[in-house]
Amino acid sequence: MKKVLFATTALVATAGVASAEVAVTGWAEMGLFGGDNAMGMGIETQFFTDIDVLFRMSGETDNGLTFGAGVDLDESTNDNGAGNTGGAFNPADDGGAFVFLSGNFGTVTMGDTDGALDWALQDADYGNAGSIADDETAHAGFLDTYGDGAYDGQILRYDNTFGDFGVALSVEMDDTGMMDTGFALGFRYGMDLGGADVGFGVGYQFIDVSNYLPGNLSSIAIPAQDFDGEYDIFGISASVASNGFSANIEYTDFSSDTAGEEEASHVSLGLGYTTGAITVSANYGIWDYSSDVAAFDGDITGFGLAAAYDLGGGASIHAAYGVSDYSDLSGAPAAFDDLETWSLGVALSF
Repeated sequence: MKKVLFATTALVATAGVASAEVAVTGWAEMGLFGGDNAMGMGIETQFFTDIDVLFRMSGETDNGLTFGAGVDLDESTNDNGAGNTGGAFNPADDGGAFVFLSGNFGTVTMGDTDGALDWALQDADYGNAGSIADDETAHAGFLDTYGDGAYDGQILRYDNTFGDFGVALSVEMDDTGMMDTGFALGFRYGMDLGGADVGFGVGYQFIDVSNYLPGNLSSIAIPAQDFDGEYDIFGISASVASNGFSANIEYTDFSSDTAGEEEASHVSLGLGYTTGAITVSANYGIWDYSSDVAAFDGDITGFGLAAAYDLGGGASIHAAYGVSDYSDLSGAPAAFDDLETWSLGVALSF
């Protein structure tokens, strides 16, 4: 997820809808990236380019109901960065598209949006400086999905706020009809303590999927049945920001007893600091896995570092480094050990 602020160009439609508006934003990045892959082989230093365009549409009915939609062209074309593009917009997985309705009753959003648990929790990238290749958030210790997208990625979420308190409920359906509908419930609370912004989040999510791997296990060759069935996910987070400093801590627990007993827990910490045009940030995460189905136990850890210098006018220089460590995880392929990535470049927001 890119952390660059977007400038907005608004196009106002005057025919038929008095308050309709279309906003076009975007960013472009260029630079270098490299590192070492999990097999101990170097990733050749190479060029990195990435471009994204986002459309946001909004309007208002005569009685004050607001509505809108959006689409992310980067996601809708399966652009994975580094010049790797392919595929077409696929409504089946939303491709970065969402639609919402909002009023005194709250907000209803459908499409590529956060589930209630993800909506409630603050990730470890709080105060993140950002990077062109997301190295600081792509490591195995980072968590930001909390079970969202376990089915087809289309989520229906209702959320509402009451002063400093917010609540959300979300549903994700299985298109095949073979698994139970997934749902989530989330709560968050924010307050100002003498100039320090403090936030808390807590939530629960249920999913019922085959071969669901919590965290970054998709690249490890383990039997499909090792992580299978119904999962209960509980998460809680706390964050604070004051005078340029930011900090966040998060805990998430995954549990399943359908195909044996699989357990996973995740803890993360994020720190950031901004002074003038300079922002620096760091985050650390650890996964603790255990499974009765196969000898698959131990920890996966990772950390990320990022720095940015704001040149003004929407341009900034970014550098980042990320490390993933699988060495404590039994049951993983013997060649699997550490993964290191880095990137350096310029981000341009429009």
